Amino acid sequence: MKVIWVLENIKDDEGIYGKLNTLMLIASIQLWKKNHPTDNCVMYCDKLTLRYLERLSIGHLWDSIEEYTHTRNIDRTVFWAASKVAVLSQQTEPVILMDNDTLVYKPITHLLDKDTTYVCNLEKGRGYYPTGYDEIIKKLSYRPRWKTDSLCVAFLHLPDPEFTKLYANMSLDMMEELTALGAPNPQYLIFAEQLFLRHLLEVKQKPLKGLIKTYWDCQAWEWGEDHEDGLWTYEESQQYFKHYGPLKNWIIRNEGDQNYDRVIKELENCVNMPNLDLSHLTVM
Repeated sequence: MKVIWVLENIKDDEGIYGKLNTLMLIASIQLWKKNHPTDNCVMYCDKLTLRYLERLSIGHLWDSIEEYTHTRNIDRTVFWAASKVAVLSQQTEPVILMDNDTLVYKPITHLLDKDTTYVCNLEKGRGYYPTGYDEIIKKLSYRPRWKTDSLCVAFLHLPDPEFTKLYANMSLDMMEELTALGAPNPQYLIFAEQLFLRHLLEVKQKPLKGLIKTYWDCQAWEWGEDHEDGLWTYEESQQYFKHYGPLKNWIIRNEGDQNYDRVIKELENCVNMPNLDLSHLTVM
């Protein structure tokens, strides 16, 4: 199985890497390789990120590194994850896309149905995602009857390369249109990346499951009811899988039950690279 990570420094600023983000990235690839040693793990990144990985001597953790160059007319301050979708458009085989802050603690690929698209979790997006009533969405050239059900692609298994190309290119086209229409914030990113994927899977009648079989309620910002289209409930998933996502801001600020020093220690223990020197990095 080909497994890919994508890291583009859209700000051209090494300050974005940070200690927390770097440890999560290393833990993500190390854990995957530990549990799936025969998989082909590939990092797609820009030149600045490549130099950063080389300076830390961690580029070898992936089987190969491919240089990514942005070519689309997309506002990446809004559509900051466009590089992930662009990389998907280049794929010619079944693929898993991992977010850089997604950790998989145990072998899981043997649990995946080979013809099913798997995502991190399914989402209830009513009141959160833009809809067909949105003044910008109404101006898109592609105007189906939009629903509000979506999904989280922090983990994404795409088994059909033809569908992957179709989805990725349509999503990128939509991001270009939304850029031209002046889309003001990343709500339009997740519309074009996540809600559109859910829509296209339904239109093409592709089977879909979540790793986590608990709905995420975007408006309430909490886990909701369980369902049958997945592997584990949210509680069960904790022993297999973790996506930090928005938790990173809480960790940095020591809010709620999050503690930065504790998380850093957990990640350092997970990484277990005693010669890794991150003392020069900022908190993030």
